[in-house]
Amino acid sequence: MRLAMVIAVLLFFGGMIMISKFRPSLDEDQQPEVELNVGDPLKNPRLIRLRAEVDSIMAGIESNSLAAGEIEALEWAISLQREVIRMRGSDIAPKTDLDKLEELLTMYDMTMGRFLVAQSTRLEEEAENLMESQQYVDAIDRLEKARNLQAELNDQYPRSGDRNPSRLHRLNNKILDWQTRPMADEADRLMSEALSDMNDGRYDQAREKMQSALDKQRALNESFRGSRLASMARLRKFEDTWNTVQVAEDAANVSRLLQAARSTLNEGRFSEALSKAAEAEGIQHKIVARFPGQAAADPEILLSISRLQDTAASLPDFQRLQELEDSVRKMLRTRNMGPFRNRVSEWIRATQSFLKTYPDSEFSAQLDSEEVTYLHENRESIPGILESIYRNLLPVEGFEGRLLYRTEVPQSLFTQITKTNPSVNVDPELPVNSVTWEETGEFLGSLSWILAHPVSLPDEELYRVAIKNVNPRDVRSIAWSSENSSRMIQPVGTSGQGPSGFHDLLGNVAEWLSRASEASNNEATAIGGSVRDSSARLGTVPMESRAVTERNRFVGFRFVVDFNN
Repeated sequence: MRLAMVIAVLLFFGGMIMISKFRPSLDEDQQPEVELNVGDPLKNPRLIRLRAEVDSIMAGIESNSLAAGEIEALEWAISLQREVIRMRGSDIAPKTDLDKLEELLTMYDMTMGRFLVAQSTRLEEEAENLMESQQYVDAIDRLEKARNLQAELNDQYPRSGDRNPSRLHRLNNKILDWQTRPMADEADRLMSEALSDMNDGRYDQAREKMQSALDKQRALNESFRGSRLASMARLRKFEDTWNTVQVAEDAANVSRLLQAARSTLNEGRFSEALSKAAEAEGIQHKIVARFPGQAAADPEILLSISRLQDTAASLPDFQRLQELEDSVRKMLRTRNMGPFRNRVSEWIRATQSFLKTYPDSEFSAQLDSEEVTYLHENRESIPGILESIYRNLLPVEGFEGRLLYRTEVPQSLFTQITKTNPSVNVDPELPVNSVTWEETGEFLGSLSWILAHPVSLPDEELYRVAIKNVNPRDVRSIAWSSENSSRMIQPVGTSGQGPSGFHDLLGNVAEWLSRASEASNNEATAIGGSVRDSSARLGTVPMESRAVTERNRFVGFRFVVDFNN
């Protein structure tokens, strides 16, 4: 037993000695095979070979536009460069290797980007041409392919300069618009036809087509919310047009009834006019209740109906007013002053009642309320004014029916007519002076009401005929000049009469003429001279232009009454 144990120990130690003797020896600097693969590139044949192959590929494909084979070579160069980096390890790889990989990837993305955007652009152009010819299905198919290529470019080639999120968004919107275009075109067509039918009076067809158009637009808005053709503004346009078509027949009936009412009113059938206006009013109230925002529901339409009703209802009273007006004017023309006061009082009462009862009547604008008021207020003095005026009117040769006042208008008459006196030296017997050309209009208008004939300033032709070629030697005897008046204005009618029976056509105060149509709006003419002028100058019938607002104490006027009207 002991012998066996000794033998076993000897055998163990003998084996250990043999292993130690025969183990291969390793130098301290020797590296494992794997470390040789990632060592210094100057000493690693494989890395040197890979880099050289990458450089060779790059040298052969340096261009802006690569052919298909060159793209494959670029892809192979990228895979080789990645192998270089993998062999070195990404943590210890030189920056030059990483930069070269980035350069290769950029070249690849740029090339693919140019290729894809060119294809996408071509497809978009083809789609546009198809769309113009209304080949909607093919156009949308091409545009979707163009969109997909741009999406691929944006997603897969981040280094490409042709990445364009805005274009992708635009293409998506265009696809959506084109998908809705057929429905939108159909809606537009139906709306156009509906409006045409409405204008031609085919209201049932118009309503049916407009309802279809509105339904299509609503469906478009619900199914294609992002489309430009599915906007709320477009839907509102269809809704507004639908309202217009719905109300068109009623609006046309209102217009027809109002036109008929006015026609019968012009013929004097006011009861029939009232009936038609009332019918139009009923329809208009329905329009306002159903379509308050429409033009056909404009409040002014109801106001115009109310005015027409007032006008129709007031016709008998207006006719009565016209009779009173004609009656009063006839009395004034014939100087029949007996019933004048009572009749003018009746006229003003009727006028006031009319304005109160029918405030909206269109006849109100035809009432001479200012005239009747003036005549009523001056009814007591008018008979005396008429007597004085007619006593001083003289005819002018060659102007039949037009009579000229014999003297300059005295202050007494001007004050009686206008209740004012602008004269510097106040004296009822002196001619009114310092009166502007514009102020003569108030006097002439009021006197026209009293005489019931047009009254105006004389024109130059009539004035000169009235002077009747006065001999200059006779001027001193018929005119107040600087030589016989001490330059002081004299009472009217105190100079000698001229050949035609008129006083002071020359001298005393110059007189305003009616303005010629071509004259300046700011100027008028004073003729005849004044007491400041010599008799020799008066003989030339002097004329001066003056501002219509000028006040001059040596300027007055006289008037012409036209009995032809």
